[in-house]
Amino acid sequence: MKLSTLLTFGLLFLGLNAAIAKARIPIPYGEAQKIVKVTDLPDTEEFQLEDGRYFDIGKMYTISHIVWLPYSNTDAIITGYVDDETYVELSPEELKEIAAIAKVEIPETVTASFFDRLGGKIILGLVGLVILYGIYASYFGKDEEEEEATEEKSEE
Repeated sequence: MKLSTLLTFGLLFLGLNAAIAKARIPIPYGEAQKIVKVTDLPDTEEFQLEDGRYFDIGKMYTISHIVWLPYSNTDAIITGYVDDETYVELSPEELKEIAAIAKVEIPETVTASFFDRLGGKIILGLVGLVILYGIYASYFGKDEEEEEATEEKSEE
């Protein structure tokens, strides 16, 4: 049951891949910068930017992805988080000063999320195994003629 489900999923993936190739639909890949909020700061004058927006503490890292599944990422650094696309560069001295003023604990080290570190690699690995199994089964599996010959011999 599990094997047939896995095989069906693999064939579906390969069929979609062939359809995408014929339709010339681009497969998304490349790099993306992620900025994630880590610590919330109070909305006071000390943490206000010149344009009137407030910043919090966040982490920033870059991921490399194929079909939106990350396979590589850079080391995360602590920054000022404004929104998902905007950040403020902060030095270690400024971070200590902000922690003292806001009376919050700012982590010294941060890492990328679990999915960005390992999840994409696991899923891409499983997809690769399904593709390899499909290739193996198509080239090294029994041919229909061999199966018919085996059935005829067993009937005699």
